[in-house]
Amino acid sequence: GLGAFHARQIRALGDEELDARLGEVWGEIRESDDSKRELVAEWKERLSDDYLAQADLARGRQLYATIWAACHRLYGEGGETGPDLTGSNRNDLDYLLENIFDPGAVVSADYRMSIIELKDGRTVTGVVAEETDRTLVLRQAEAEITVEKEEVASRMTSPLSMMPEGLLLAFDEGQVRDLIAYLRTLSETPVALPSLPADSGPRYGGMPAGEGREAVYFTCRACHA
Repeated sequence: GLGAFHARQIRALGDEELDARLGEVWGEIRESDDSKRELVAEWKERLSDDYLAQADLARGRQLYATIWAACHRLYGEGGETGPDLTGSNRNDLDYLLENIFDPGAVVSADYRMSIIELKDGRTVTGVVAEETDRTLVLRQAEAEITVEKEEVASRMTSPLSMMPEGLLLAFDEGQVRDLIAYLRTLSETPVALPSLPADSGPRYGGMPAGEGREAVYFTCRACHA
């Protein structure tokens, strides 16, 4: 299907009729405000090719797992509240930064947030994963919930993304570098294994230090000292 990258390209044509049709069938598209464009430009300058080449990809994978894996799939793993990132235009730094700093600028209709007010006064939100004549299934970051339509007092669809703004502002520059470099990879990065003390050889059959011994330790440490 049409992805955010191509939706932005269509929006850039400046055809009002085409923009209106795109909004109807695909989702919300708008221009980023000046402050967000400045953030994108600032980080694009910081994240030079040379600087990104110094990234710790394993740490970037850990950061990604902490903040996005619950909502997005990447390399076949993760949640489905947001779009699958595997086939997106992740190698384009502009694309990444624009979508991270202004996630609400381009929102596919499939991932618009629904806000449901119930007759008992509660409000629930999520992406509609399934709908029948009787029920709504809302997909949230950690789970799916089913709502009976007879319990619904009102329902609206927000043009905003469920992804909050400002996620990168909680990280230092090195962490942002590692995360962005990981997101631009073309294949999965191995999980970092724990390092072993230098004198631990005899407890692992005398296996020399290195990746093989660490893999044995990582697998067997739950049962063996």
